[in-house]
Amino acid sequence: MSIRPRRPKAVAFDVNETLFDIGMLRDTFRQFGLPETALPWWFAVVLRDGFALSASGNSAPFGMIAGSALDEIFSALGQSTPTGAVSKLLETFAKLPAHPDVRPAFELLQKAGIPAIALSNGNANVTKGLIEKAGLTHLVPQVLSVDEVAHWKPRPEPYQYAAQKAGHPASSIAMVAVHPWDTHGAKQAGMVAGWVNRGRRSFPAFFSAADVEAPTLDAVVQLLLELS
Repeated sequence: MSIRPRRPKAVAFDVNETLFDIGMLRDTFRQFGLPETALPWWFAVVLRDGFALSASGNSAPFGMIAGSALDEIFSALGQSTPTGAVSKLLETFAKLPAHPDVRPAFELLQKAGIPAIALSNGNANVTKGLIEKAGLTHLVPQVLSVDEVAHWKPRPEPYQYAAQKAGHPASSIAMVAVHPWDTHGAKQAGMVAGWVNRGRRSFPAFFSAADVEAPTLDAVVQLLLELS
């Protein structure tokens, strides 16, 4: 028997791609002489290895995984990773712009008196820097990293940690993400889930369905606020 989703008392947000646009990295990959497909390829390798570590009960810093993924791409193309390429990639990653629908989403929550939480598979300090650069610090009271529990989402531990830090049971917290695997993980952990379907994609049938769906972040937040 499914439990009817309720209006959340706090909302956690995925960071990479959900709040901040990794498309800026395309220029960096072009500078490396890599093809257009390199960015999604690299990000998929990052997720693959982060998930594999979590599944086996291990962890590693995001920067290390990101650097190894870049090495893998160059190696697959028969090239050596240029000197300084990993540092350049991570420097650019720390300057990603926020999507235009992020501020309106956070402002809706602030007006409703519901705190926003950033919950990232990346480094907390990098996330805080991105939020500060975007002028959003006053709208995001908590910035959390999976480093604190040594497991990446979609393992249950990060979601449970977010609920603990919010001071509410998981069923009173919503998780918002562009990644179906992330909303699925949140549902499995007992959270309400909102899927931002910016690409108008189909949702994988083998994942637990999100409770609300919309093409923009602020629209997803509005739907969460309309829950009773």
